Amino acid sequence: MIFAVQYLEDSPYVQRITPDEGRERLRDALARLPISMLVLGWNVPDPLLDVCAEEAAQAGAQVLRWHLLLSGDGAFVPRPEWQVMGLDGEPVPGYMDMPEFTFVCPNRPAAREAVLAHLHEAIHDGLYEGVFLDRMRYPSPAEAPDRFLGCFCEDCRRLAADSGLDLEEARHRIQTLLETPEGARAYVRVLLDPLASTAHDANLAHLRAFLDFRRKSVTRFIRQACDVIRDEGLMVGLDCFSPALTYLVGQDLKTLTPHSDWIKVMTYGHTFAPAGIPFELLGLADWLLERGFSDGAALEILAHGVRLPLPSTRSGLHERGLAPEALAAEVNRALDVVNCKLLAGIELVDHEVTRLDPEQIAADLQAFHAAGADGLVLSWDLWHIPTDWLDLVGSRFMD
Repeated sequence: MIFAVQYLEDSPYVQRITPDEGRERLRDALARLPISMLVLGWNVPDPLLDVCAEEAAQAGAQVLRWHLLLSGDGAFVPRPEWQVMGLDGEPVPGYMDMPEFTFVCPNRPAAREAVLAHLHEAIHDGLYEGVFLDRMRYPSPAEAPDRFLGCFCEDCRRLAADSGLDLEEARHRIQTLLETPEGARAYVRVLLDPLASTAHDANLAHLRAFLDFRRKSVTRFIRQACDVIRDEGLMVGLDCFSPALTYLVGQDLKTLTPHSDWIKVMTYGHTFAPAGIPFELLGLADWLLERGFSDGAALEILAHGVRLPLPSTRSGLHERGLAPEALAAEVNRALDVVNCKLLAGIELVDHEVTRLDPEQIAADLQAFHAAGADGLVLSWDLWHIPTDWLDLVGSRFMD
């Protein structure tokens, strides 16, 4: 059983943590759980980084760099002209305008070169035994599907043309779908489900071709990033959306598998922030409501698209999130296509964007274990995870 933990996500509080405080918190967690991988955040002060590496070494845990790939991380500041271009021809803004959620297009040559150079600079000093790649996707269009679906930049147009896809024609066809309620319904279903039928509808066929082009673009760039990491002799872990949402952001678990040692799926069933399953689905539900669909009809469309049991109303999804059975189904779906180690990501931080309680956490842990996940990634930051919840993980997930 593999236990990985993400620690010291970049934030002002990290700069205030003393090395002794960082060591003590980590040492306590290592005593409670057999943690085998410590995923350390970016922009961590060197003294704090050093003591964490020391503690991990003493416990036999591997140290990985938690690396944001296609977004800003403070040290890497993407240029505005590299941003993903949306369906409306405007740059797609980051969530709450945060740089760490503002994405660059992997098909921009200058952006690609800068991203790979930054990756090499961050990992070449010998401190890490592996790299955990985060933000390796397109931005989710869920908050505004008629604007935030991307990318339609000039470089994407050129590459798409090379594969026989006219991106301007695709953009026009997709916008045509949005003109009617039935088109909007079909649009959302195809956004979520790569198996949804697009037969006999040229507009949907162009949407499918565009979404498949995005997946190939992400996989191609991740392969290049993994080559940089492998050249340093390091292992690779990938942070991916939960399978029901991967198509929405251009990730393909099957084609990413050959380039990674393990994949974490963000099976966040109770998180109301980017990558949280309820957050992304509620964004789509709100958009459908704006187009005249009832609350129940919107949730029915989403449940059909993600092929998961969902609450029948927005309020139910907002209050309860996803049931353990749905999360287990997501792990099973990932296991069907992933041929490396598959770790389930679980949110364990009691934060304003999560709705957690011990009973629900215990049920989710049991679901992940029964589904056959190879282990867990405890998210997002060990510094904020209550110690009794660490004990709960040990009691409910270990054989």
